[in-house]
Amino acid sequence: MIYITVKKKLKPGTADAYLAASQTYTDATRAEPGNKFYEHYRSVDDPDTILTIEAFDDAAAGEAHVNSEHFQQGVDGSAKQYIAERPDILYIDLPDREGWDKMSEF
Repeated sequence: MIYITVKKKLKPGTADAYLAASQTYTDATRAEPGNKFYEHYRSVDDPDTILTIEAFDDAAAGEAHVNSEHFQQGVDGSAKQYIAERPDILYIDLPDREGWDKMSEF
C-alpha cells in the first residue's frame, strides 16, 4: 500500500470553492482501481489549509493515478487557481500493509 498526504495552502477565502471545484476529481480518484481512500480535511487552525489523505494498493496504482486524465487536468489548470503556494507532500510506501490497523491504546 502507498499512503500519500498533501498539504495545500490555498488563496485566502477560496477553500469552499476549491472543495466544490475538486468534487469531480475526488469522485474520479475514488473510482480508480486500486484506490483505498481519498479524503480532504480542513485545518481547524487555518481554514485556507486543506489536507488531502489518500492511499492506493501499490505504487503501480499510484502511478496510474498520477497519469490519469483527471489528475493531469487538476495539476495543469483547474486546481492551480486556488493554490497559494507549492503543496507539501508525504509519500510512504508500506509494502506489507493492506489498510488501517486498530489503535492499540484504546
